[in-house]
Amino acid sequence: MTEIGFLVIGAAKAGTTSLFEYMRLHPRLHMPPEKEVYFFNIDRNYHRGLDWYRETVCRDAPAGAICGEATAEYLSGIPYVEGAEDRDLAPSNGAADLVEIEETIPRRIRAALPDVRLICVLRDPVERAYSHHRMMALGGVDTRSFEAAVEELLEPETLARSRVARTRLNGYVVNGEYARLLAGYLRVFPREQLKAILSDELQERPVETVADLFDFIGVTSEFVPDNVGTRYREAAVRQRIPGLNLVTFQTGLARLGAARRLWHALPDRPRNTIDRAYNVVNYRIEMWNALRGEAGDDIPEDVRDRLVTHYRADSEALAELLTRGAVAC
Repeated sequence: MTEIGFLVIGAAKAGTTSLFEYMRLHPRLHMPPEKEVYFFNIDRNYHRGLDWYRETVCRDAPAGAICGEATAEYLSGIPYVEGAEDRDLAPSNGAADLVEIEETIPRRIRAALPDVRLICVLRDPVERAYSHHRMMALGGVDTRSFEAAVEELLEPETLARSRVARTRLNGYVVNGEYARLLAGYLRVFPREQLKAILSDELQERPVETVADLFDFIGVTSEFVPDNVGTRYREAAVRQRIPGLNLVTFQTGLARLGAARRLWHALPDRPRNTIDRAYNVVNYRIEMWNALRGEAGDDIPEDVRDRLVTHYRADSEALAELLTRGAVAC
């Protein structure tokens, strides 16, 4: 029986799309054509059940293939739910609540796939935050400047809320707190099941880095994808069609009562077919619509300094994790 053997869990804007495009060419690996299945991090998908997830990931897999998928939001540890911005920590036991909530996605994965291999790509957290904001601004989702967004997100109350109640626009800073996020996974999974690589390694030594990942999963590492070294979703500076964003369209449609009733009236099979087709089309449109170029570095120096200061303790903790081998390297 074909099973799911590996997951690319993040980080967003760290090279996961390039890694996905390389890995899916290995003859012993099978990944669905859409990146981002969003099973463990979105409740409405999670409640469809493990059979739905396996069928989604493993559909059309050849016999003997090891299946997997890549959803960068899994690294956050916290599911996205409607109204998440209204959730808050109880003042009496906030730290305990945070730890429990941060382990939601790792525990869901462990319950469904106890032996799965987990892969994450880590990028300089300041550059990652800037790239994440640029993507959302380019798509018209966020109208704030990067400076204004950071100013808001570094407020202590906003930081606490962002860590426990994930929305589309509050993760720029907290998604780069890698030691905190990986610690949540390592409280749930044995260290040998988690592999961390650096985005610089994937960019500068792609053949060796991908070979190491193939070996980690348990397939031949001699295979070299013919697209290895190609950078996907790199430095998008504008869109072919400004404002073309299927996620925004879908979100707006979901707010219409008539559309929701019509959607839920559909039988499961056609609804699943439409869902999968939408995910594939959305991924491919995003890739096509993003025009590459030299984006430059527009991070104001004072904003960079504030972020470097914010990440310093977490970066030191991450270095300790990596040095002592708590994350397989």
